[in-house]
Amino acid sequence: MESAVRGKKDVAAGRSVTCAHCGLTVPPALGVSDPAFCCSSCRTVYGILQDSGLDATYYRLKESAPASGRLRPPPVGTPESLLQELDSPDFLEQHAAPLDGGSFRTELYVDGVHCAACVWLVERLPEHVDGVYSARLNLARGRLSLTWHPEEVALSDIARWLARFGYPVQPRVPEGAMGGVAQSGASRAERQLLIRVGVAWAIAGNIMLLAFALYGGLDLDMTGLGSAARWLSLALALPAVIYGGSVFFRRAWASVRLAARARSLRHIHMDTPISAGILTGFGYSAWATISGQGEIWFDSITVLIAALLTARWLQLRAQRLAGDTSDRLLALLPSVARRVFDGGRTERVRSGDLESGQLVRVQPGELIPVDGTVDEGESHVGHAVLTGESRPIVVRPGTAVFAGTINETSPLTVRVARTGDQTRIGSLISWASEPGGPPVGASGPLSRVVSGRNILHTADALGGWFSITVLVLAGASALVWSFLDPARAVSHVVALLVITCPCALGMATPLALAVGLGRAARRGLFIKGESVLERATTITAVVLDKTGTITEGAMRVDAFEGAAGALERAASVEAGLAHPIARAFTAWADGRQLHAATEVRHVPSTGVEARVAGRRVRVGRPAWILETAAVPDALQGASERMAEGGRTPIAIELDGTLAAVVAITDPLRPDARSTVDWLSRRADVWICSGDDMATTLHVADLVGIPGDRAIGAATPGRKKQLVETLQQQGHHVLVVGDGVNDTPALRAAHIGLAVADGSAASRMAAHVHVTRPGLGAARDLLQHSEGVLHVVRRNLAFSLAYNVVGAGAALAGLVTPLFAAVAMPVSSFIVVISSLYQTTRHRPA
Repeated sequence: MESAVRGKKDVAAGRSVTCAHCGLTVPPALGVSDPAFCCSSCRTVYGILQDSGLDATYYRLKESAPASGRLRPPPVGTPESLLQELDSPDFLEQHAAPLDGGSFRTELYVDGVHCAACVWLVERLPEHVDGVYSARLNLARGRLSLTWHPEEVALSDIARWLARFGYPVQPRVPEGAMGGVAQSGASRAERQLLIRVGVAWAIAGNIMLLAFALYGGLDLDMTGLGSAARWLSLALALPAVIYGGSVFFRRAWASVRLAARARSLRHIHMDTPISAGILTGFGYSAWATISGQGEIWFDSITVLIAALLTARWLQLRAQRLAGDTSDRLLALLPSVARRVFDGGRTERVRSGDLESGQLVRVQPGELIPVDGTVDEGESHVGHAVLTGESRPIVVRPGTAVFAGTINETSPLTVRVARTGDQTRIGSLISWASEPGGPPVGASGPLSRVVSGRNILHTADALGGWFSITVLVLAGASALVWSFLDPARAVSHVVALLVITCPCALGMATPLALAVGLGRAARRGLFIKGESVLERATTITAVVLDKTGTITEGAMRVDAFEGAAGALERAASVEAGLAHPIARAFTAWADGRQLHAATEVRHVPSTGVEARVAGRRVRVGRPAWILETAAVPDALQGASERMAEGGRTPIAIELDGTLAAVVAITDPLRPDARSTVDWLSRRADVWICSGDDMATTLHVADLVGIPGDRAIGAATPGRKKQLVETLQQQGHHVLVVGDGVNDTPALRAAHIGLAVADGSAASRMAAHVHVTRPGLGAARDLLQHSEGVLHVVRRNLAFSLAYNVVGAGAALAGLVTPLFAAVAMPVSSFIVVISSLYQTTRHRPA
């Protein structure tokens, strides 16, 4: 309402007018209205909000959202085909869980949600749609948890209600689909632990209030309020110990049993002294409450449990990998397709039931459900999910299309080649969802590094020895003080167990790693797991791709030998393809009238062939063309001449004869030389490119990589072979790449880093994805990892020093349980401050 008034005043003052719904500037060409809208979708949503009585709260929340979370114009609605799918029995069977009373629960992805206003509006579903019982939206994941009754309201009607406000939905593929690893288990564990954390802190807070009264003098009254406060503290502490402490008791008991079976104290876990301290303190306090004599430490025990549970929750949260991207991509595979039968009749079938060779019809705006080739029709298809290329490409009969891409303009008939987890995107998701660990085939030094130097394992090992030491010291303290002062023996033992509680030691590693991952993400480094940070400090070999990694990937035609008409035909073949070389031909042919290409067939990492104006045209690597093509005398040696100066030679064949050779240039990235120099001071740097050897050697020379570490004409398999060879030699390998052909090497490497603007395949296979171009991200990753590991070691050193000093003071009888209870969280707080300090001291250069 207020935005309309502001818009009217802006018009009168001659200022720019913003949309009353999304806040974007209204183009002058749309004219002046009151209120003003940037598009018809915003006008429609604005009216619906007013009609529904939701506008006041919605726009109030929208105004309070940060700039990054403000609305954008509503996206396109949910396709009609998907709406039909939502009401099918197959959907209920695959995507929904039945509940009591005939209701169902499902999870849907909701696009277009950006801020608290979006969450508030979506969660109003039960109030405005009969038959919807609950709606809870996870803003970060865009995931809507929905409970509804199909007999009262169709799921498609719910989707239409959301689409009216610009929130199209997609079904969420069940856990474990296509070989993926279920993510819900980790999420449930995290939620359950968070509940324990909340309960523990709530109980601890109430007991602390009682403790303040007891410390203030109420404890002197052992017959009235003081005794009641003690008993109430006992009653509150009991569920905290049972419910919260069971996390530590189970692990401690398991480690004791393991140590007994192995007959080795090295298996004693750090939860053992924690459990001993909790049980000893609780037991003594309970006895003091029952007997009416001695101090109680219920406040110390419950705060200890709550603090330790918080540390465990932080660790579990940090271990949650970036599996949301895979979840989103899984949702891009339609579960229903239109199969085309003889005579043109179509029928909706499950995508998984399709077989190779069958035909499917894909309408404009729908997702392509299978990998295959276009059989009929011509359209534009968006491949952003696979290639990162935002512009749609033209597809014609014979053009390969892939599941998960979107048909944008005209109907297509596609001949099925692969379905489900055999599709390009399905196989990538399955691959990226495999559990982490040492690279496939890694052995020897590499596997020892991954398994033996893991910083979390190091902390556990320290905790094991520390636990044994604390238990021995506790026994020694009980023995000594039973002779020196039996009345104070239990007090000193509890003080020792509490002050030496490895809470800070347990938080030192996970908290520093969690903060490190968050800081890295804010710098554009998205890291799959905390173990990557440690592995980055052991890198001894770096393998770099050339195109798009060392170079900018902005290729252009620099020169050619042969017939100019051959270039035009090559440009016709490359038109619409997303490869950098294809874009170079497209840019060269800009403004020229090109013939349409048919029977287009792409040969990965090699070239492409098609028919143009009745002639067979092949464009690609000279080695591939020269295998079969006749070479005229005038073009003898043309490939070598075009490769001079680091250029990339591309051969063009017409009807079996070499017709032209083109030189493609690609400038170096500005930071390539300086980054390679920095990397070379700490590791062996290699360049492994699909370009010919001459071009690869020239680029290697420009950035300072020795010629014996330059490999040209490398296939994806050759790149992976190089990584495995280096690993067998004992190297710890970092691979930096951006293309689909880099995917095997990225996956096999110790660490795979996918640079910005790379393909979806490389992003999913890599351990690290960066959102900015250039090689500088590799240097930032290594420097940032060293900084994080430095903080971890600093935290561990402080924690151990604190525990040594605290243990000495407790053994000497200088520490009371109350002082120990205060010192324990203080040490944890110092660890928190130390972990947060890493970003200012260890900022990457």
